[in-house]
Amino acid sequence: MGKNRDAGTGKYRAMNCNGIVNNETRSNPHGDFIRTVGKQPGDTRRAENVGELTFLIANETPRISRARQVFVFTDKGGHQRVGAVSAVGKVERDSPRIRWIESIIAALAKDAGLGEMREFTLPAYCAPDDEEHKTFPYRFLAWFPLKLRDGHVFAGMLLAREVPWNETDIVVVSRLAETYSHAWSALTGERKLKRRIRLKPLLLGALIVIAAAGFIPVPLTVLAPTEIVPIDPRIVAAPIDGVIESIEVDPNVNVSNGQLLLRMSDTALRNELAVAEQEVNVAEAKLKQVTQGAIADPKMRGDLAVAGTELSLATAKRDYARDLLARTQVTAPEAGVVIYTDKRDWVGRPVSTGERLMEVADPGRIQIRVDVPVADAIAVKAGANVRAFLDSDPLRPMKATVRAVSFEPQMIEGNILAYRIYASLAENQAGMRLGIRGTAQISGDKVPLAYYLFRRPIAAIRQRLGL
Repeated sequence: MGKNRDAGTGKYRAMNCNGIVNNETRSNPHGDFIRTVGKQPGDTRRAENVGELTFLIANETPRISRARQVFVFTDKGGHQRVGAVSAVGKVERDSPRIRWIESIIAALAKDAGLGEMREFTLPAYCAPDDEEHKTFPYRFLAWFPLKLRDGHVFAGMLLAREVPWNETDIVVVSRLAETYSHAWSALTGERKLKRRIRLKPLLLGALIVIAAAGFIPVPLTVLAPTEIVPIDPRIVAAPIDGVIESIEVDPNVNVSNGQLLLRMSDTALRNELAVAEQEVNVAEAKLKQVTQGAIADPKMRGDLAVAGTELSLATAKRDYARDLLARTQVTAPEAGVVIYTDKRDWVGRPVSTGERLMEVADPGRIQIRVDVPVADAIAVKAGANVRAFLDSDPLRPMKATVRAVSFEPQMIEGNILAYRIYASLAENQAGMRLGIRGTAQISGDKVPLAYYLFRRPIAAIRQRLGL
């Protein structure tokens, strides 16, 4: 504490270390002003948010600094914007007076910067054709920045009054600015204040980058289930109507040409063959009898042709029954791998003529079959690239080229309507087993990245809303 002699009264006044008069002084003609200085830090600490703090700055600072009007500025994307005005409940952004004050601070920032206290007199920093300063009642202005300890300016105060600024008032307001800066930083946090300074340019730059990236051409791709299938397998169909009695080979085993694959029930056919053979024997005996009798009796010569025809008919029936009986044993049409589901699915099952039972395929001639659901279908041409990620080896994708695309969709497993795409492998995959499944990525025509990302939402909106 120190003492200062009053030039008017000759008495000493108690002063603190900051040069601010203590509240105990009673002989000072500005006693109300001094008591307010001591009260202000407490009010600042009691502010619960930045809104209350800016309101306090705008309405309490005039009583301390003897300013007639105070404008509180906050940094918005690198530009100072008015956030509060003394004696004004809400700041109107479109007000000509607010825009004029902001233009003055913008000109000050461009000319001398906002990092230090600046006092000036209107029409300084006004446009040459400005008329607003002529109606503004306060000519003497002073800018006080609110900044962090490292010098970053995040806000500020513009004080206006009708008399010039003296050194005492400038010192008082400068100390108040430090108090306000500390309180503001405590409420918000230094990191957020720094981030807020750079947030708008970063967002704007990010939006520009995203908008530009939306025009980058990328191939339109779709993911669909895939399977390793043979090329032109030989189909083994049911030769006759009947019931499968037994299957002689297991699934996915190699067979040779002509090897027995399955047997069909032949009980009825064996009996039919036996009857047909007996009918042949009867016809032969009758033909022999008629032939011998025709030598002695000319009347029996007319029955000779009938007996021969009956023998031919009986022989044809026997040959037909023998052929049907032979068809009950189905053999492999060529060497290869037998492909079917399971023995239990077929043994004892009645089948019709031509019904597919199994396939025999060459294991060295394989391709990729991709089932693309109708909802995910894209325009795919012959020669398009395909990458298959098989479940047995997902780390090594297989490259293939589209060979054929079905014209119409068909039902696949799970009652899904899908287009079938066949692709030829780019390299010979030795040891690749038929039936391996996985996921394939099919590449179509190139489209903008924005269309690639929002294709499904756009399709869903158009299907549901018709937009």
